[in-house]
Amino acid sequence: MATTRSHILCAIFRQLKARPGFDSIGIENYRKLLEKSALAFKPDNSIKKESFYINTIQAQWLEPELYNEKHIIMYIHGGGYVAGSIKSHRDLASRIAQACEAKVLIFDYRLAPEHPFPAGLEDVKTTYQWLIDAYTNEYKISIVADSAGAGLALGLLSILLKETKPLPVCAVLLSPWVDLECKNQSLVENAKKDPLLNLSALKSTARLYTDHDNLSDPLISPVNSDFTGICPILIQTGENEVLIDDSKNLAQKLENRGAIVQLDIWKEMFHVWHYFARYLPEGKQAIKEIGNFIKKHSQK
Repeated sequence: MATTRSHILCAIFRQLKARPGFDSIGIENYRKLLEKSALAFKPDNSIKKESFYINTIQAQWLEPELYNEKHIIMYIHGGGYVAGSIKSHRDLASRIAQACEAKVLIFDYRLAPEHPFPAGLEDVKTTYQWLIDAYTNEYKISIVADSAGAGLALGLLSILLKETKPLPVCAVLLSPWVDLECKNQSLVENAKKDPLLNLSALKSTARLYTDHDNLSDPLISPVNSDFTGICPILIQTGENEVLIDDSKNLAQKLENRGAIVQLDIWKEMFHVWHYFARYLPEGKQAIKEIGNFIKKHSQK
């Protein structure tokens, strides 16, 4: 089993390291490559899909065979604010739907650089508002988000706190990118361990996302927000990520504000390893634990 796992990890690492960045092939080609890669991760045939629009935002319900009709998950995909879509993250979102026994709403928010900050965040807010308007208080709404999507999720939560609007029952953040100033030490310390991300690419992506002079703005780098009163949060991050300090610092900030927060650091794992759950046991296990966390807080 250990040898098989090692071979799988090596194969995934080779694939990630060989993947060209948007700086070498252009953003449009990078987006196409991401969606093409997703063809290797087709959702289970038992997942029902229903496409529709929320205003101008393309959205899709993902419905597993077994689910609690009162539990809903809003999934915010990652992609560095410049890529990612319903198609690229459908398999991961579907697996989360099955693990949580809940319907998942996934949607296409506007991407930079065509639509820089705050366009994507505005779409996230619009989608969440649609959910709480369409579903009454008897429904339990949770948020799951990965990478840059986790930054958008935290931006949404900080807005909801400020505007005293209903919060989700809980949130799960996978390998969150929440400090766009890119000043954490792990960006250097884990540079040779991370097969996917690096400091230079993250800095370039941050500048594509916004021309705002102050990257420390809490809605851009939400680690700087005041999260007093926030809902329970599970953070899952990989030991080998350059962004691991984003998770550590965020967890400490949340704890200091009295939040219920659970930080899980997965040994040897890389950025959003959940994406490879079809092939990677750690991906399956991490998603199972997401299901346990959301079920626990949805029953309260």
